[in-house]
Amino acid sequence: MPSVPTVDVVIAVHDPSRPLIRAVQSVLHDGVDGVRVIVVCHGLSISAFADARAMFAASPVEWIEFSDGVRSPTGPFTRGLRAATADYVTIMGSDDFVQPGAVATAVAHLGADAPDALVLPLQHQSGEILRNPLTRRGHVRSLDGVRDRLAYRTAPLAYLRRGILDELDLELTADVPAGEDIEFSAKLWYSGARIDFHPSDPAYVIGADAETRVTAAPRGARVELTALRLLLTREWLTTASASVRRSLMIKVLRIHVLGPVLRRASSNTLTTDDLHAYAEVVRAALRIAPRSSRPFSRADRDVLDVLATTPLNSAAALAAATAHTSAGRIARLIPRNPFAVVDREGSFRRFLRYRSWP
Repeated sequence: MPSVPTVDVVIAVHDPSRPLIRAVQSVLHDGVDGVRVIVVCHGLSISAFADARAMFAASPVEWIEFSDGVRSPTGPFTRGLRAATADYVTIMGSDDFVQPGAVATAVAHLGADAPDALVLPLQHQSGEILRNPLTRRGHVRSLDGVRDRLAYRTAPLAYLRRGILDELDLELTADVPAGEDIEFSAKLWYSGARIDFHPSDPAYVIGADAETRVTAAPRGARVELTALRLLLTREWLTTASASVRRSLMIKVLRIHVLGPVLRRASSNTLTTDDLHAYAEVVRAALRIAPRSSRPFSRADRDVLDVLATTPLNSAAALAAATAHTSAGRIARLIPRNPFAVVDREGSFRRFLRYRSWP
């Protein structure tokens, strides 16, 4: 009979108006023994949550006050993770919640399979399912960071064996305004740890109630990319295998460069300084993995190639980003090298995999 592991769920809250009670109730809903919630009140006294404390007075909920003067979830999450004593630990935003049955199902997997990490299915409150990671069809246990494209799950929303945090020296990046989880998750996914993912399980739901989220505040590209630039200098990355470097740099180019460049271009908010910031990341990524632009579509490459050129031609980069929005399907799906169309990381295979997910 598999053992039933204990679990600590760390919830960071920085505003008494957040739907914290919903988040805590969702974790405790299944009534699983050994599950505790650790609420870290960021820059707030626990007295600001008198109603919630009274509601959960008889429940396994611990309240911690934490102040660091930094508008980032790094501090409170780190404080909560350090306070955790359970076999497994996970983090949750105060705006978010889990579906009924999510905790019981996850704990059953943890007890039966004892993974180092159990990745949680994600869903927006609107009902939209987040289709990542795009694992190989039928693979739910012992995933591979490269073959199962785990890097696309930047947020480490997963049940983590508490010991793995020390073993892999996993910490959220301090003193950055955004992207504090980029290196944390990347080190985990490519560590060789036992990672499982059951995409059909009840989901972790990203709440949409709050008017603003700390991690969604608008920023210039140079500020937005602070944590990423730190990642690109890490020795563990620059000395990793070629397959790991290629896998992660493709994700960096696709998610952290192309995505925001195209969004900013479409909203006419892409500045010259933004372009230079993204260009620096592109050049660094290509130094780490020189062939990482190969699987991208023709339209994608038009943008990446201009950004990689020294000195940067800002007008040409803006024109390429603007042209991307009106590119045809072939230009947006097919790479310049026809043999690259079968690449695991290619736009065409991603398109097909998204249509057939999970």
